[in-house]
Amino acid sequence: MNQRSNIALFLLALALSAYVFLVDRRAGHVVAGRAGASAVFPSLDPASVTSVEVMRSNSIVRAERTNGTWTLRLPVNYPAQTLSIDRLVSHLAAMVPTGFLSARDVAAQTDALRSFGLEPPAATVTLAGRDRPTILRVGNASPVAGRVYAQLVGTDGVFLVDDALLEVLPASPDEWRDRGLVDLGGRPFDRVSLSAAGRTVFEAVKDPSGRWQLRQPLSARADGERLDALVAQLEQVRVAGFVSDAPVVDRAAFGLQPPAVELAVGLGTNDLVRIEVGGAPTNAPGLRFVRRLSHTNIVVVDAASLAQLEHPLQEFRDPRLVGPLEGVTRIERPGTNGFVVESSGTNWLVTSPRRFPASADMVHLFLDQIQSLEIRQFVNDVVADPKLYGLDHPAREFVIGHGTNTLVRVQLGGPASTNGALLFARRTDEASVYAVPRTILINLESAGQLRDWHFGSSNVAAVDIVQQGRMRRLVRSPAGWQVAAGAAAGMIPDAVEETLHRLGSWDSSRYAISDEAGMAKWGRFGETAHAVTLTIEGNPSVHAMRLRFGTLLGATRLVLANFDDDPTPLRLEMPEDLYQAVARDFGAP
Repeated sequence: MNQRSNIALFLLALALSAYVFLVDRRAGHVVAGRAGASAVFPSLDPASVTSVEVMRSNSIVRAERTNGTWTLRLPVNYPAQTLSIDRLVSHLAAMVPTGFLSARDVAAQTDALRSFGLEPPAATVTLAGRDRPTILRVGNASPVAGRVYAQLVGTDGVFLVDDALLEVLPASPDEWRDRGLVDLGGRPFDRVSLSAAGRTVFEAVKDPSGRWQLRQPLSARADGERLDALVAQLEQVRVAGFVSDAPVVDRAAFGLQPPAVELAVGLGTNDLVRIEVGGAPTNAPGLRFVRRLSHTNIVVVDAASLAQLEHPLQEFRDPRLVGPLEGVTRIERPGTNGFVVESSGTNWLVTSPRRFPASADMVHLFLDQIQSLEIRQFVNDVVADPKLYGLDHPAREFVIGHGTNTLVRVQLGGPASTNGALLFARRTDEASVYAVPRTILINLESAGQLRDWHFGSSNVAAVDIVQQGRMRRLVRSPAGWQVAAGAAAGMIPDAVEETLHRLGSWDSSRYAISDEAGMAKWGRFGETAHAVTLTIEGNPSVHAMRLRFGTLLGATRLVLANFDDDPTPLRLEMPEDLYQAVARDFGAP
């Protein structure tokens, strides 16, 4: 080997040494001691730390970080409190010693390191990761208030550091355990089961359409919102204490033979979470033992936070008779006074028993009410005789569909309460009988109740008036409104036009009146003996509108209305100020 080769190898070794020195060197803080002594306390990159271990005389706790999440590895394999571990790492990264005792200063002490509580240390903290491991031994409090002694392994001497370090060190391994009782980590689930004292309360599964169904102890619709809320609430429950990590325990000692309550949350056939709730500790009646099968450990939890697990099956059933419907294009009421309503683009039409435009607002009101109709009682899930509930010949029945496909068929029967506020009901696709409140949709007995009667005032060709036996007729002519019959005095064309405009945009609740007795009961229309008939031309909704005015009901005037050739009148309610305008402009003096 010649001299030139030796020089080249020497330069290469020098370059490698410089590279190792620059890469491996960590910046730090120079800490001054006595008599000119000093030491470098290296800085720490928190992001580089992937393992933390804290050892005390009687315990050791180790955590490892994977994908940003800390997990305990010692003394048990267990989810960790990421925030607590990050706080320790961040504190060590930001820590700057306030003083330094050299190796000579330490040796001058009678007991050397023992004098500083470092032989053995009160705690040893080891951080490992991309950089060289950092091992810090923590000793006693120093005479200087607010300071403790610490020794960095690999550095001679002892540092003085802020005693806030003691506050971020775990006093026991349990301090670093995740206190959450249940953590799905955002994973989806499609199965929830609940048992009490060994008996199944329910098992619910999510079908391919995303709707929850009960599978046990009966086949029925489940309340998906309630199930989601149950799991979400359990994810907020905190563990009050850790009792045992033994894989085998005396289950009876914890009230787990059998458990008082058992809950499982899963995806397909795999359990994501399974917990067993047992009895109460002797000295803490407000707590409950809980065994988590995923960790085979027993913890104690505040009993009040588990109250939802004690609710009966009925509270997890879907509380709506129908629930959300999509793509409705057809509504049918079979039987006497039956009708059919169908969508036509964005409009709705009554197509049977006669054809006329329906009010989109009324159709949507009906659909909103039937979709939100609440089940007040789950009366019977095994019905041998529908006659007992008036469902052998339903008083009302509604079929809601999309095209020719039936989405739901609802039948309403007899009263389910003594005051008639509840009615028996069922869906033909379910065996159960329910009790539901009587609402306005229950009174939907006539297609006329869905009629769109709105008109433009310019479409009214004539107004016929009968009042107290006197008659009057107003007609529209090219010159404006004229009195064609009856008293001519008191007619103001502009006022007539304004009142017609208000009548054309007036809307009201609608009730079908099927007989004269009903008419007399709901308005005593003979007392006013006032009727107005409008003849309307060029209007698609209504061509003839006859209004009979009755008595006041609160702040509204009762009105009996007939439209076109529909023989079934509707009981309407008119604001009294509108009726006063009608009485002024459409009276028969």
